[in-house]
Amino acid sequence: MARFEEGRSISCPPLFKGEAYFQWANIMKFFIKSQDYEVWDIVEDGYLEAPKKKKKQRSVNDTKAKLNTKAMHILYCGLNEEVSKKISTCKNAKELWEKLEKLYGNKKGEKKDDDQSCANPLSNPKVDGVLALEEPKVSSNSSELYSYSFDELQDAFDELFLEFETMNSKFKKMISKLEIENDFLLKTRVDFENQNEILKNDLEFSKTSKDVLEKENLDLKVKLESLTKEKEIIFNNSSCHIMAKCSHCHYHGHSIHTCPIKKRQSYRIRQVWVPKGTKDIVTNVNGSKAIWIPKIK
Repeated sequence: MARFEEGRSISCPPLFKGEAYFQWANIMKFFIKSQDYEVWDIVEDGYLEAPKKKKKQRSVNDTKAKLNTKAMHILYCGLNEEVSKKISTCKNAKELWEKLEKLYGNKKGEKKDDDQSCANPLSNPKVDGVLALEEPKVSSNSSELYSYSFDELQDAFDELFLEFETMNSKFKKMISKLEIENDFLLKTRVDFENQNEILKNDLEFSKTSKDVLEKENLDLKVKLESLTKEKEIIFNNSSCHIMAKCSHCHYHGHSIHTCPIKKRQSYRIRQVWVPKGTKDIVTNVNGSKAIWIPKIK
């Protein structure tokens, strides 16, 4: 009976020693996703520490900071001492991941072991419909056309596949954000259309009320003109003059209260208080003890 060796622990991340970066990156990606999908989102999107002002922002920042710390811990556990020294200055998981890809992803001639080819199902040559069943045999005549080995082409394909997955996830997030923004814009558009209809109705009502007020104003002006004309006709007609007559001087044109003759007489005559019976004048018996009489010159 065939005996199988013990595999890698599911609780330990794959160790990267500076070789076969794309194979290690693919395995590490699935390992991080198996721990928590949100941790992988932090690795892809990154994390920037924001100022803590409100309670809601504080809780969101704390959760993102915890996820970022967890992602950096997993990545550091999957690196040996030599590699971890080169990326020790990174502040977040995204920066660490991009620096590893920049340092080790651009190396040419990286080869993957055959016993780890199951990390990426598309990199397994035994999968039908994706890659060839066997490594293609290159003849001596076609050496100029096919100057790359199968492993190099496989590494290039893995690199493109990894880049495609990262771009695909980014585009999916962008599409979801755009859909949310589109829904918000549609709601705002409907609100603006409703407000526009209300304003149009108000404008039409104000126009109609303005027309009504203008008509009433014109009618009042016409009535005022007719009344002024009637007044002029009444005052111009001599037979209709009604002039006041003063009861003091018996002249027309003023009353006793505005009589100038009475005013002049009142200014000329000076009166003083004298005891009753001094002058032979008519007095009120039941009145006061003194009366007004003309002053003796």
